[in-house]
Amino acid sequence: MAESAVTFLVEKLSSLLEKEANLLGGVRNEVAAARDELERIKAFLRAADASEDEDAEIKVWVKQVREVAYDAEDILDEFLYRFGAHQRPGFYGYLIKMARTIKTLKARRRIASELASIKTRVTSISDGHQRYGQMLSRLEQGSSSSAGNNTLYELRSDARLLEEAHLVGMEHPKQKLKDYLFDKSSSLGVVAVVGMGGLGKTTLANQVYNDSEVNKHFQHHVWITVSQSFKLEELLKKIIHQLFDSIKQPHPQGAQSNDSHELKKIIRDFLRDRSFLVVLDDVWELQSWDALKYAFPDHNNGSRLLLTTRSTDVASTSTRDFIICNFCLKMNRNPCPSHLETISRNILKRCVGLPLGIVAISGVLSSKDINKTEDWNVVYRSLGAELEGNVKLQSVKRILSLSFNDLPCNLKSCFLYLSLFPEDSTFKNYEIVRLWIAEGCVQEMKGRTLDEVGESYFNELLNRSLVQLARVHPNKDINRFKIHDLVREIVLAKAEDQNFAAIVSAKNPRVPEKIRRLSMCTPLENLRGDYNFSRLRSLLFFPLEDDSASSFSMSAFFNGGLRLLKVLDCKNFPNLERFPEGITKLYNLRFLSLEGTEVTSVPPSIGKLRNLETLNLIETHVEELPEQILKLRRLRHIRVSRSFFNDGRLDKYAGFKAPLGIEKLTSLQIVGTSTIGA
Repeated sequence: MAESAVTFLVEKLSSLLEKEANLLGGVRNEVAAARDELERIKAFLRAADASEDEDAEIKVWVKQVREVAYDAEDILDEFLYRFGAHQRPGFYGYLIKMARTIKTLKARRRIASELASIKTRVTSISDGHQRYGQMLSRLEQGSSSSAGNNTLYELRSDARLLEEAHLVGMEHPKQKLKDYLFDKSSSLGVVAVVGMGGLGKTTLANQVYNDSEVNKHFQHHVWITVSQSFKLEELLKKIIHQLFDSIKQPHPQGAQSNDSHELKKIIRDFLRDRSFLVVLDDVWELQSWDALKYAFPDHNNGSRLLLTTRSTDVASTSTRDFIICNFCLKMNRNPCPSHLETISRNILKRCVGLPLGIVAISGVLSSKDINKTEDWNVVYRSLGAELEGNVKLQSVKRILSLSFNDLPCNLKSCFLYLSLFPEDSTFKNYEIVRLWIAEGCVQEMKGRTLDEVGESYFNELLNRSLVQLARVHPNKDINRFKIHDLVREIVLAKAEDQNFAAIVSAKNPRVPEKIRRLSMCTPLENLRGDYNFSRLRSLLFFPLEDDSASSFSMSAFFNGGLRLLKVLDCKNFPNLERFPEGITKLYNLRFLSLEGTEVTSVPPSIGKLRNLETLNLIETHVEELPEQILKLRRLRHIRVSRSFFNDGRLDKYAGFKAPLGIEKLTSLQIVGTSTIGA
């Protein structure tokens, strides 16, 4: 990740020297010197990044490089905020500039001094590189990098992920599981699939759940993901929704109750004298099973509950019928070239049948030249002797770290960004791409839009099996994706260790120092530590769905501490009825989402957000945008729409009234349904 941070900073410094030379004034030399020093050490960072976990000295050196890159970026962004935000054309702008000269002279000198300090630190780090140069050179020669692959960012269809994937060893356990479900016993039966994360439990359960014979055997089918931090009432509501939606009936009175007893009664009444199959996916604890099991009646009609769990205690306590999951290898249907058969078998042997490891390594190998056996041998040697025998979690981490280290530096940043999404959450590919663009993670490429380049990044993560398809939609553009739970744990640990991103929640309320991207899953008053949000570039809210969320004070974030913020995602923020005025002070803001809130209007002061690129007001009560929106020349995406339902069904879809002249926003690519005002 030091390579990613330095590469991003070098590009930013170069752009600043080229495009903003008039702003630099007396600090131009410091900026150029810092860039040149960083360029000198950048070439060694890829090998160092990949080896920092293996060598303590290199890890310290890499951390120093990463921290100085972060600090330099902070200084530059602060510089642009102070001097770029106040540029105005014409005589009026000249007068303002003269009036501010005395005030800004001191700030300019301070920033120049800070940049000079950065140059000194970079020089010292560069000297440190000389000590490790020989070691790093050897590491670099052994690196399994694929950065030179010219086709790395080609747009690829996700059809390969769905159509070419082939599950081996599935037939027997699938049939065994079906036999359990079709057992002649008429009493309510429970079947469990148990195994560690990544072994294919959900895959097997899903294959059975979608089997045509299974669908015909049971009248009703429900799939619920429980997860580690589940809320009983919310799960019961989801079960009710699935049951009533399956027969196209409106949800009954009391379906939104927070009384678990009442919700269980609704489920039991619905399932009375009806056969059903309910899948409870990812049950972590016995308490979870105990809280849910009484929602399902036993009327001696052969109904079944199917659990997937990592816990043998949950499996053995809930039922005597369980399958230990240790199969489901992902293989390519194309025959393996003869000269790669031996090395392929060796790689599979070292993965010891772990599907997650095999999927990850196959993603690495997919970008290697099949005519170069040595490239495949490098991957094999990098797996390490620790994979022999029974594989522990650390072994999986090492495999997945290899997949991460093999990513180009810009894709590493993109992948780490996904760690901001909580467990079991899904996302749309175009939403992620716009977040990446707002953060500057997507590089410009000649002949392509930034969205097209970002989509190619996303497809590359798909092809490497680092992102999975979670939900298929007839319109493939709005498919939903997720990260495998074990992959997410590893990515989140890396993101937090490198001060790249963190999630704060009720279980983990401490905010890391110097954090740059933050996912808020708990009210502000629950936070622990002396947190400082002045370095934040991204702030994503994932509010709770209980009463405590209403006490979440958004205004606390807008007291001058977010001036460098680029991304603000307040999707589904509870009780948010007015557009927070503090948002319009965020000059650097690129991405703003108030989707799913109760906001009714957008203030004229939105015209201050001159850098805004994406404005998402889907499912709000906004009907019209102010004419000041025309000042946002960098705006590329506007999404404003409302859905109206009748008896639980979509009745109509409404857009918004756009101001005259919106066509003059030349950067605009996507606009939600709109009418042009008179």
